[in-house]
Amino acid sequence: MNLRIRRRRFGQLVVATAASTAIANFASKSIAQTSPSTIYGLTLSANKAPLAVGNAITAIGSGIDITNVANNTPGVVLVSSDVNTGNQISTLQVAATTVDNQNTPIEAANKAISREPSERLTALSALSNGTFVAVSVVNSNKGDVSRLILINPKSATPIARKISGFKKSNSTVESLLAARDDTLIAVVSQNGGIPPFELVTIDLKSGKVNYNNGLGLPDLLPNIRLSNLAQSSDGTFYATFLEAQGGTSLVQIDLKNKSLITGKGRIINQQRLTLNGKPLANDLKSLVFSSSDQLFALADATYEGTNSLHTVNVKTGEVTLLRKFPVDKIAFAR
Repeated sequence: MNLRIRRRRFGQLVVATAASTAIANFASKSIAQTSPSTIYGLTLSANKAPLAVGNAITAIGSGIDITNVANNTPGVVLVSSDVNTGNQISTLQVAATTVDNQNTPIEAANKAISREPSERLTALSALSNGTFVAVSVVNSNKGDVSRLILINPKSATPIARKISGFKKSNSTVESLLAARDDTLIAVVSQNGGIPPFELVTIDLKSGKVNYNNGLGLPDLLPNIRLSNLAQSSDGTFYATFLEAQGGTSLVQIDLKNKSLITGKGRIINQQRLTLNGKPLANDLKSLVFSSSDQLFALADATYEGTNSLHTVNVKTGEVTLLRKFPVDKIAFAR
């Protein structure tokens, strides 16, 4: 892991021998710089496709070693920025990491359709101890796998573990939130990123998916596209719902007023999201509340090929552009 505090955009990963010294420098500086106005963004540190994790890609024409891929995470870059001014504060480069549960089996299976392997980040959230939790997903013709990446500025190296225990092969984690009590709540796809989706919890220590978690997470209809889990300071859970005919809505996940029949929570429509008075056609990339309960969203709302930071009015659904922010996921530290 290597860190350089600077204002220019992301550089290349340096040799791993400098990792321990660099992370120690980051730890001391980030503690002083972190404030309620500091927002963090995460992106892959190298080419997003095709996949290149260590020697995961074998000889040309033979595909990839899915077990090797599952046991390694890609390099990522964590940046911090002042949410008010847009000034970049720091850049933390996190090298590719081997998972700590290599012997845990995964639920990956060969696919009939051939495709180039691709790596994508599907979540970034923060635990109460300041650690960031990210999810990286690989989609390939050899199967799909998801891994947790734990990034703590006070630690010399990241911690990674593969996610397992899915009910169906090639299921993937498409959104993840570290709730106020550090419970990991996730949206799982049974089909490599498309519905049907399920709400589950994930054990942080083992990476195991728990479908019967006792929280009363609501069941999702087969065509529901739920994503971008977020939680406000009063404990209310939010997410986005992408409608089949187009348009994105902000919804609540009500776990307090559960159904008397099923004992599970409900999905409550909140507001249709709009940008400049028009319905937001495509889904958000990330959603997070600040400590002051301002809701922020990451999106490429106008299809420019670069993500931007927005604010979201929870009461009206109005989305307001702030500035470009070329990352894949966003979070605030806790």
